[in-house]
Amino acid sequence: MKRLPPLTSLQAFEAVSRHMSIKLAAEELSLTPTAISHRLKTLETQLGISLFHRLTRSLKLTAEGEILSPFVGDAFSQLTQGVAQLSMDEIEGELVVTTTRSFAWSWLSPRLPKFSRLYPQLDVKVIASDSVLDFARYSVDISIRYTDTPDPGAHAAWVLDDFVTPVCARKLSSKIRTPEDLLSRDLVEYEWLGFEEGDPNWRTWFTSAGVPACQIRPIAHFSDEIMCIEAAIDNRAVALVSVIAASREIERGRIAAPISQVLKDRSYYLVCPVERARTAKIKAFQDWLLSEADLFRDSAYGQQFMPQG
Repeated sequence: MKRLPPLTSLQAFEAVSRHMSIKLAAEELSLTPTAISHRLKTLETQLGISLFHRLTRSLKLTAEGEILSPFVGDAFSQLTQGVAQLSMDEIEGELVVTTTRSFAWSWLSPRLPKFSRLYPQLDVKVIASDSVLDFARYSVDISIRYTDTPDPGAHAAWVLDDFVTPVCARKLSSKIRTPEDLLSRDLVEYEWLGFEEGDPNWRTWFTSAGVPACQIRPIAHFSDEIMCIEAAIDNRAVALVSVIAASREIERGRIAAPISQVLKDRSYYLVCPVERARTAKIKAFQDWLLSEADLFRDSAYGQQFMPQG
């Protein structure tokens, strides 16, 4: 592989080929026209080719110059963007985050004020949707997605594993000691957008608890997990829901998880386009989010409801 020519010579060639003028290139680079000409000569000598036809009053790229020009132009454009990204204070402006309704409501929104205190110049906008939103179409910076298989073509960072467990009104919890006690209770089930046959449900939960589930028939199925939790709060039914989604109301004392049996569900991942993963505001949010997830897993609640390993 040939050794690359000096960067200064390539920079001079890029500027001259863009302006088609040694004088204008010199003004842009704060050099003299003589210095620009010297750098072009050095480049042509090292490559062993002529890059310009030097006409009486103008310049014209040779065939070899036409080949080289777009490559050098693209390279300097990338360098300019990279340096700008490093030098700009990007932890300001707007950060658009999308995630599921239940995760936004129960887990993310109570913690966001901590992030805002760390980065007061950054305005965080949360779009709560159980649909996967296109980054470009909705101008989304970050998606916190509920999945087992994040897009391999995107940047993905694991945030939390999720588990499901039965929850009920606190005053009812003292009457529920074993999984069998739930068989006589009204049950509601959560079937979200994208729910699949293999996802946890009451039948698979009872089976994991060693209870025959042939008679299980929930009184209702909701597509919104918050509705299931509200049914438990109002003492209308026992709900099988995410321990993450239920955490806020359990910690408030409005509902309880009377049975310790949990069942593994999907996981939350922070996802964004690969080319944006190292931008300052996205990196700041990811570092903060993963730190909060660590604190949650290590809390007494996390230790109780989120088995490790």
